[in-house]
Amino acid sequence: MKKSLVIVTLLASVLGGCASLQLQPVDFSWASEEILDVESNGTVAAKRYYMEFNVKPLLAKEFAADSMAARGTNMVRVIRDKAGFYFITGPKFKNVYVFQHGDGSLSLSNTISISPEKPMDDPKFNQRNTYIELLNGSAKLQLNKGGVQQGGGK
Repeated sequence: MKKSLVIVTLLASVLGGCASLQLQPVDFSWASEEILDVESNGTVAAKRYYMEFNVKPLLAKEFAADSMAARGTNMVRVIRDKAGFYFITGPKFKNVYVFQHGDGSLSLSNTISISPEKPMDDPKFNQRNTYIELLNGSAKLQLNKGGVQQGGGK
């Protein structure tokens, strides 16, 4: 009996030590959007957050039908929500792209169609408590990683 109590106690302490440590809640959001200039090699850098990535594949996806529009793209707007998802768009874009970070990469999580007929002129992001606000002219949209939130279109 004493021997099995020792074994159970030992197993409990060993298995308890294997449990993963989780710190929560965590707020990954950026207080404001970053306006990033696209370099000739396609890279953008958010110096404030020590982040750099190449947007050439994104521009190819966004402007697949209009390569001339892609050449005129000299900046993108990026913001990060509370859950750590990156929202990226820019002038002449018709979509907002939602990325999640991976091991040394950003992976496309969702493409949110904003203006299928006419490209956005000067979109802007704002950080809100439970969503990302996209200002597109007089329109205000509430975005999350899944798309436009219900009641978010005005």
